Amino acid sequence: MGRVHLDALTRSDQVEVVAVLEPVDAVRRGLAERGLRTFATLAQLLEDRGFDGVLIAAPTDRHVELVEAFALAEIPILCEKPVGLAAVDAIAAAHAVQRAGIVFQVGYWRRFVPELRSLRERMAAGELGEIVQISCLQWDAEPPSAQFRAHSGGIAVDMGVHEFDQARWLTGQDVASATGVPGGSGDQREIDPDVAAITARLTAGAVLIVSLGRIFPEGDCCWVEVFGTKGYERIPFVWGAAGDEVFHAALAAQAEAFAAAVRGAEPAGAGVTDAVAALRAAEMARDAMRASRGSVPA
Repeated sequence: MGRVHLDALTRSDQVEVVAVLEPVDAVRRGLAERGLRTFATLAQLLEDRGFDGVLIAAPTDRHVELVEAFALAEIPILCEKPVGLAAVDAIAAAHAVQRAGIVFQVGYWRRFVPELRSLRERMAAGELGEIVQISCLQWDAEPPSAQFRAHSGGIAVDMGVHEFDQARWLTGQDVASATGVPGGSGDQREIDPDVAAITARLTAGAVLIVSLGRIFPEGDCCWVEVFGTKGYERIPFVWGAAGDEVFHAALAAQAEAFAAAVRGAEPAGAGVTDAVAALRAAEMARDAMRASRGSVPA
């Protein structure tokens, strides 16, 4: 994701990448060859400074310690989702940034997709009537590596938090309860399932359906369906190769919103409250899947 962010930010004229922290020698050398100023350790980076904010794109299980370190140095933070492996991690991060009084934004990039922003406005205006169900679906082309899995927290945390944040943001409702079942086949289903179906109830009574998968012939795809008493919408906002442009544009817009907040503008992205809420919902779903199969990782 760090390299994805770097590529996305090349399109921005409002954000400049001035340094990269990368502990892996080979990767760091490659970044230096691109003309980027690189550092091998956090201590070296913080000693050098010379930057206005930081984008954390490290493995999920490193999020909290990095947030706490940059918060202690009073550096504004844009952190990739989900800000830890559990709600308690996001709460620890929240305490750190609140003590420091710094700008903090979570990388829920879908809040910057124009189609979804328009949908949210229409929903808020009542054009679809009372929302009775929202379905959020995310299917990747292929499963992640074993190394990634070891640090991700499993499908409910790694993928599901996007859907929970999206549903909360679109509807203005929180997740009151959630249950889920894992799918797929073989031993992988017992370790970290590559398919999951989650059903949740939102606080105003709407039903949330979350469908997650990691084996999809159409490529990496995300879509949403909204059922209201006055209307219905289905928006496939990321679909295969064409979705890369949407993804990169949203990442750039997200970073620009963060930079604007650092300069004093009203924050436009997800914050610490959103990070905690999405992880709490993911934990409910993960616990239900663990009860169902007995082995979804904690």
